[in-house]
Amino acid sequence: MAARRGFILPVVLVVIGLLALILAGFTFFVRAEVAGTQAYRDAQQARLAAESGLEELITILRESPDDRTAWWDVPDRFRHALVWSEAFEREDDPVQRMGSREEILQEVAPPVAWRYSIVAPNTDGPENTLRYGITPEASKLHLNAASETEIEALLTPLLVDLEIDNPTELIDALLDWRDEDDEPRPEGAESEDYYTLLKPGYYAKNGPFDTIEELLLVQGFTAAVLYGEDTNRNGILDPNEDDAEESFPFYDNADGRLNLGIAPFLTTWSREAQAAQQGGQTQVVEGRINVNTASRRVLAALDGMSAEAADLIVAQRAELAQSNPEALQSKEWIQTVGVDPVLYEAIKNKITTQAWQFHVEILGYGDHLKLAHRAEWILEMRGTLAQVLYHRDLTALGFAWPIDEDTFLSENF
Repeated sequence: MAARRGFILPVVLVVIGLLALILAGFTFFVRAEVAGTQAYRDAQQARLAAESGLEELITILRESPDDRTAWWDVPDRFRHALVWSEAFEREDDPVQRMGSREEILQEVAPPVAWRYSIVAPNTDGPENTLRYGITPEASKLHLNAASETEIEALLTPLLVDLEIDNPTELIDALLDWRDEDDEPRPEGAESEDYYTLLKPGYYAKNGPFDTIEELLLVQGFTAAVLYGEDTNRNGILDPNEDDAEESFPFYDNADGRLNLGIAPFLTTWSREAQAAQQGGQTQVVEGRINVNTASRRVLAALDGMSAEAADLIVAQRAELAQSNPEALQSKEWIQTVGVDPVLYEAIKNKITTQAWQFHVEILGYGDHLKLAHRAEWILEMRGTLAQVLYHRDLTALGFAWPIDEDTFLSENF
């Protein structure tokens, strides 16, 4: 009898131990599920905060699609904009009152508050600065509508900056991809002599590009060509983009300057409606360049444009934006500031001051946690109707934007 009792006790202890392990495992599983559900909830809240920013931006564009002062660089409106907080109303937002989140983030438990920031690279402004605003697609050279000489004028110096040994090879390959024939240019590539020989092989499109990313299918074009050293696409030189082979990207040259690649200067989206003369149907014109927002590089690449005139336009529009923004409504303003009338006649059908399609990048985030959603849109305004032409989740690229550091602020037009 004593032997049986001595046998039962270890069995009971083993059973209790197994039950304890099962209970601990179940508790861990429940806690993991709760944490995962909370993380998913917070991620969705951050996404909705970003989408709230998009809806508010659409409201602004409905009222002021061509007023650059309303959306080009407006940190007071687009930086740390409050969506919702359980602690205070929007009109009493302490961050907007202080102009910074510094004090909020120093609190042990910041109040729950969801925000968004609308951000953009400052490609034509001081280095290592950002804008709080959006970018008209007409600020860029249209990959399908631009002439061969315009493509060459824009891309050659950009590719040289990227240390491409023979820029002509890439330019010829690009032009072969978009033209309708199967005859390769002297340094280009067509289906039979290159693309079908790849594994897996494919055919040259021989048609217009649908997106800028389609360039990655063209001979010689890589992500390093498209985005340069700016792997997180924020237009700011980050430490990993200036340390040579120490970290990704391993091809940066550690020269203290950020090479943006070619993507920020190209588009496939810009177009505008133009009423035909003598009562004809409205026509859609692709690729006109907005002289109020285009970078100097893009302006200088236009057929008939001179480098001096491009510099003059960039300088004078900044002054007019401050002194007389209404003057920027008509493209003829460039004549009033000294652009030669002959040059104006040569380029007037290539330029515009209207904005129809916009590149929008928005961060959604909370003061109370280290989590954010980053997304971009190509938005087209058709009167008061907004249509999303393109949308992409960029969260995998990281937060990237130093929105809490005032040293990166720039309020240049």
